[in-house]
Amino acid sequence: MPRASREGKNTGDTQLDESDLPRSERPTIIERGKKFAAYDKNGKLLILGYEKRIVQEYADAQTKVRLKRQ
Repeated sequence: MPRASREGKNTGDTQLDESDLPRSERPTIIERGKKFAAYDKNGKLLILGYEKRIVQEYADAQTKVRLKRQ
């Protein structure tokens, strides 16, 4: 029986880094049960929500606005 090759298998679990923010300024996303929370680098809560994509986009936008003000 031939063995199946896993080279071309796409698991869909790949994490892509699409943020254009500097690594030190990126918000931290935490999952608790069904909720996601985004915190800035100082530990301040930015947003709490049920969809990770929405939480991530909002947190990135808030961080960009804060960086532009500096």
